[in-house]
Amino acid sequence: MKKTGIVLSILLFLVTVQSTFFYLFIQKVRFHEWVLFNACAPSSLAYLTGFTVYLFNNDKTFIYLGILPMFFFGTLGMFVIPWGGMNIIPQIGHIIMTLNILWLSISTFKEKVFKSATIGLFLSIFLFSIFIGIQQTYVKNHQDDFQKILMIK
Repeated sequence: MKKTGIVLSILLFLVTVQSTFFYLFIQKVRFHEWVLFNACAPSSLAYLTGFTVYLFNNDKTFIYLGILPMFFFGTLGMFVIPWGGMNIIPQIGHIIMTLNILWLSISTFKEKVFKSATIGLFLSIFLFSIFIGIQQTYVKNHQDDFQKILMIK
């Protein structure tokens, strides 16, 4: 089970690097625009940081930090961003994010680490509900820029 998590995390890391490269070096957005327009990357980094902690001390508490934003931006992103042209690339990232969420959910029940899941999810809600609100407001107020970057317009 752990090997599957490692493979999925490596894939998540690779798509995070790719999307970061796209936003920062190809689209040349500013750092705050990268964080807010490519919210999948900070969400994935939160998960990957928690996964790294898990690999070293076998405690899954912090891996759950990325679950709420990965679900919101990744899984739900599959229904918001079009499935055509260059948008297939971020959609692959959304699928990988969702697979990581599924892996963590299954391993939570197999390993019965419900206390870690509860604490981690509460921390995720506390930290990322604020981030999601800020991100949604920013994107709403800069919709044309967002659509141009995603090549929707």
